[in-house]
Amino acid sequence: MLIQELQVKKELIKGLEDMGFERLTPIQIEVMGPISEGKDVIGQAHTGTGKTAAFAIPVVNNIDTSINKPQCLVLCPTRELAVQVKKEIKNITAHMNIRSTAVYGGAPVVDQIKKIRRGSHIIVGTPGRTIDLIRRKVISFSNIKTVILDEADEMLKMGFREDIETILESANEDIQMLFFSATIPKEVRNLKNKYQNDPIFIKTVTDEVTSSTINQSYYIVKHSKKVEALERILSIYSPKLALVFCNTKRMVDEVAGQMMEKGYNCDKIHGDIKQTTRMDVLSKFNKGVIDVLIATDVAARGLDIKNVEAVINYDVPEKEDYYVHRVGRTGRAGKQGYSFTLSSYRDLERIKSIERYTKKEIRKRNIPTAERVLDVKKEKLVNTVLDYINNEDLTEVDGLLGMLNEAEINMEDAVKALIMMNNNFKAAAYEEDLNDEFRKKSSNSKGKGKGKGKRNQSNPDDYDRYYIQVGKKDKARESDILGAVAGECKISSAEVGKIDIYETFSFFNVVTAERKNILEKMKNVKIKGRSVSAELTRKRK
Repeated sequence: MLIQELQVKKELIKGLEDMGFERLTPIQIEVMGPISEGKDVIGQAHTGTGKTAAFAIPVVNNIDTSINKPQCLVLCPTRELAVQVKKEIKNITAHMNIRSTAVYGGAPVVDQIKKIRRGSHIIVGTPGRTIDLIRRKVISFSNIKTVILDEADEMLKMGFREDIETILESANEDIQMLFFSATIPKEVRNLKNKYQNDPIFIKTVTDEVTSSTINQSYYIVKHSKKVEALERILSIYSPKLALVFCNTKRMVDEVAGQMMEKGYNCDKIHGDIKQTTRMDVLSKFNKGVIDVLIATDVAARGLDIKNVEAVINYDVPEKEDYYVHRVGRTGRAGKQGYSFTLSSYRDLERIKSIERYTKKEIRKRNIPTAERVLDVKKEKLVNTVLDYINNEDLTEVDGLLGMLNEAEINMEDAVKALIMMNNNFKAAAYEEDLNDEFRKKSSNSKGKGKGKGKRNQSNPDDYDRYYIQVGKKDKARESDILGAVAGECKISSAEVGKIDIYETFSFFNVVTAERKNILEKMKNVKIKGRSVSAELTRKRK
């Protein structure tokens, strides 16, 4: 359906045209009628399919501008998504006398209160700040006709169930409830049964969990070589915008620091960075001022970045749906996208689990060799030189040529020197083969017993034993604990000894020489979604 065919106010169509809308997406076509009629709706569609416009267009069209009070409340899981949704609504209503306000933590509540009291028809907020404003009697449900849960599944996964129920309990019984979600887990169905009235279920997702326009690959590489592997991938593919995901804030800081030192035009976002700084970084990334953004899952949740050419999983995500959300940042609107995952041995089972979840093979590839990277750099240089010759005014450097001639410098030598000075064409940094081949099990390394505690440990006196509060009930595996310890502490897996996993807790052994390292780095580390810290146990007498 063309935008011009919509039966809505002409000012609304003008706003959509200014935004570049031409046709409606399937989710937009399906939900607009029921929402306009005031019916409850639960809409299921993948990220990037236009869910915001799907609910915003009919809701905005029904706003009564003679009432200068909140008439719609949109709940979002993160500050970034709240700001993004508010921005899209503002663009849609650019030619209408409709005001919207985003409310979220990390920003002065006084400013948000002033905006609402001056008159705001639509409130877009995170659950915590919304509850705060309801309790302050700044947000009232007396005129609110519609409540929308955007990314409902993510809000529940992030632990907002109680907050959501507190807000929904405050609403009028006859209020219109709209739930939008990429997946419909049990928790979303429970909310639907409790708070919606005969909702119309609209599903526009396909059987493909990840888009067919995304070329998905993974590489096996040692943790210590991941930054160099990341460099090689960026050198070969040269994406205009690349989004790099790490599992922890500390890893984001480390990777961003190393890439900046190497001269990459990159920046970072995670939960410990001030909200204003995060929004500034996102704006620069969207505009192409920076071309590599390194982020955690939570910080990047709900971002509407349309032109990401490549997603690189520096860490294999802890959960399958995190992978889907990550790679969903690329390959949008029919464009070709790439996802690359850097995996260690211990994460291979997670790769297989992701393949089962997405029902799609992730192709194993080899990290580009030193020679290949060098060849690509040379080819790019030649193309750049040709482009300058054909399109630029080269007379500006005539003076420099004259100076080189006066110095009796051979022109061929001068060209070589300039190339070496301005481009890294030395192969030394890329000599090593980074591909980590599969280990072959030694015939004499049979573990004792079954299940837990199979790892070798020649002399127990050379090891310390640590306790962590994650176990079988959290579905923790030996590879999860090994990966966390080796990855967080930057030690070889060979330095990790016996691992014992029990119902609610586990033990792991590490060589005594790493005691200080373990106690410093294994604090508030995420294992199977739980934040755990290692505690040194007393040695048995």
